[in-house]
Amino acid sequence: MAVSAQEPDARQQRNVDTLKRFSEVMVGMGRNEQCKVLNESRSKRYSDDVAKITMALEKQKEIPGQQLLGVIIDATAATGSPESAAGCDEATRQLVEAGSEKAKNWADELRRGRSRSNSTQGK
Repeated sequence: MAVSAQEPDARQQRNVDTLKRFSEVMVGMGRNEQCKVLNESRSKRYSDDVAKITMALEKQKEIPGQQLLGVIIDATAATGSPESAAGCDEATRQLVEAGSEKAKNWADELRRGRSRSNSTQGK
C-alpha cells in the first residue's frame, strides 16, 4: 500500500519538473522573440522544437492542458511586459541560448523515443 501512495507523489513530482522545464523553454522563446537573440534559422528550429514538445505533452495527457496553457500564458506575460523589454543584455542572451538548447535536447529525446517505438513495432 505504501508503494501506491508514493506513486501519485512521484508522478506529481515528474509533472512539476516537466512544467518547470517547459516554462524555462517558453520563457527563453519569448525573450528570443522580444530581443531577437537567435538568427532566423535557429529561431525557426527553436519554434519547431517547442511545437514538438507541446504536441508531445498534449498527447501524453499526464499534465492537464489548462496547466500547459497556463505556462504559455505566464511566459508570454513575463516576456511581453514593457519592463522586460529593456533587458536585452548578456543575461538575456544566455537565457535564450539555454532555453533553445533545452528545447533542442528535449525534442531530440522525443524524436529518439518515437523512432525507437516505431522500430520495435514491426518486430
